[in-house]
Order: sequence, then structure tokens, then C-alpha cells
Amino acid sequence: LRSMTPEGTNDLFIVGDGHQRIYSRQVVLSRCGVEVRGRSAKLRINYRTTRETMDWGMQLLRDLPVEDLDGGRDPLEGCRSLLRGLAPRLEGFETFEQEAAFLGEYLSKLEKEGETLEDMCVVARKGSLLERYEKAFREKGIATVVLSGEEPEDRTQKGVRLATMHRVKGLEFSYVILAGAGEEYLPLPGLPRSEDPGVESEKELMERSLLYVTATRARNHLLVTWHGEPSPFLCQGN
Repeated sequence: LRSMTPEGTNDLFIVGDGHQRIYSRQVVLSRCGVEVRGRSAKLRINYRTTRETMDWGMQLLRDLPVEDLDGGRDPLEGCRSLLRGLAPRLEGFETFEQEAAFLGEYLSKLEKEGETLEDMCVVARKGSLLERYEKAFREKGIATVVLSGEEPEDRTQKGVRLATMHRVKGLEFSYVILAGAGEEYLPLPGLPRSEDPGVESEKELMERSLLYVTATRARNHLLVTWHGEPSPFLCQGN
């Protein structure tokens, strides 16, 4: 796009958030021929997420070195939300079955109160875990729609949405439920380890960014649940 567009006043407009970078490939715009020095501004007002949810999500990334779009640092200080609401709710359970039963009751209660299932999304770190929640909900008569990575979301389909943490990026819902947020899944085990502390730090940042992205998909309220021991990220972010 830079090579096709002659340089001039206001020729390109780019918006990005390094805190939502969930893949390892990082791009410095100046190295791609896009000059932003002296032309950039920081957007600090959140118009979608409540202050309570935003503050909780920011705690997950506080003091971590997050890069902006041009190789500098992108601190969270000064960011704020104009909306107020309930604080995120965190609930832990001993078993998956107990957690799934609670979530089924939670979704049914919201629906009885007039909320639509289409504006609720259950998010999990892995697709295999998401399948277990889908089966549990269907057994309780709760309609579900699994969001795939191949097709856009169709809001005409009836049912609560289910999505992985990667798939939910770019979407928003009135109610977001981050399920299975235990130490078994967050951070995801089995990722290749490195002797380079910089590589390990980057991996942790991406896992935390996934959690931050998921939390900030919620407009009205965020519910976080797990079975077994909670993720160490939650202990630090709560």
C-alpha cells in the first residue's frame, strides 16, 4: 500500500494496538517504508469496554514491555473508559462438570432475563476444550453456534457463540465468558521452550495478550471460570 500510494498529507491512516498482538510476527512500520515519527497520536479513551473490565485486563499486562508500531514502548498509563459497570466475576470449581453446570445455569438465567444468546460468547483456549462445553450446553437444551476460523460470524444463527481465544479477536459481545481458565490451559502447556529469556518473555506476553483480548471483547460484563487450579495469570491480574 505504501508503494502504491504517493506520500503526502494524510495519505495513510493506520490504527494498531500492541497489547492485542497475539502472533509472534512483529512489524516495525518504518522498516516497511511507512514513516510515522512525528505523525502519531495515542488514543486513550475506550468507548466499548467498561472501566471495570478494562482495568482488570490492564492488570494482566502491567509492567510488561509492549512495543508500539514503530519499535518504541506502548505504556497503558492514561488509558480510560467512559463506561461504568460490574466488575468481572471470577468463579472456580473442582471439576469440569461443576463448571459446565454453573455456566449452563448462568446462560439460562441471562436468557430468562431478556438477554439474547446471540450476544453471549463462551471463549476457551483450545478447540478441544470448547467442544466439551458445547456438548454440555446441548445436553441442557442450550442452542450453540461454534465460530470457525474459515467463515464470518452470522448473527442470524440462533444460539450462544463458542470461540477460541484466537478466533474471538475483532468481535464483541454484551457478555463474554472465558471458560476453562485454569493452569491446565493458561499458559498453554506444550509450547516449545527456549534457553533465550527474551523468547520466553515474548511467549508469556502473547499468552497474556490473548487473555487481554478475550476480556476486552465484553461490552457489559466478563465472567471468568475454571476447574482445578486457576491460571497463574488470574492470580496476578485479579
